[in-house]
Amino acid sequence: MKKLVCFALAVMGVLTASAAFAIEGPSLTAQAPLQPVPDAVSSQPVPSFSARPVPGQAPIPVESAGIPLAQCVKYKDKCKIAPCAVPMVVLVKDPCAKCTDRCATPPCVAVEICVPPCSTCPPKVTCRRNGEYVKYDFGKYRVEIRSKNGVVRVDYDA
Repeated sequence: MKKLVCFALAVMGVLTASAAFAIEGPSLTAQAPLQPVPDAVSSQPVPSFSARPVPGQAPIPVESAGIPLAQCVKYKDKCKIAPCAVPMVVLVKDPCAKCTDRCATPPCVAVEICVPPCSTCPPKVTCRRNGEYVKYDFGKYRVEIRSKNGVVRVDYDA
């Protein structure tokens, strides 16, 4: 019963306030202009985090990658590559590495793929099975990468 009375009082208060606002209208009183919030300056140094390779990260251009590419890569449906495609390097799970510690980040290898040139938005990246399957979806075109049994398979779909 106590909860019902509290609820009824709250509803009456809201209705009264909304009715008063509707009758009087919004109040236009002069207020002091707001001051911008100053930037926070920290006296402590910002810790630097080391970047660990994670399977399924965003692709990087080939020119800026000084990473050796994987040797055991098979490409499927090369005829479905986007026209004027740009080569990119992505990191995927190493198909030859054996998993000893499930909590550790899996070792990665670099694979070169071809992606549409000037994509208006970043690709939708799907990563499954701890990095064994990675899909880059660019809308009309997509690239599926499977990494298992010692071979990385790259499949292009339109």
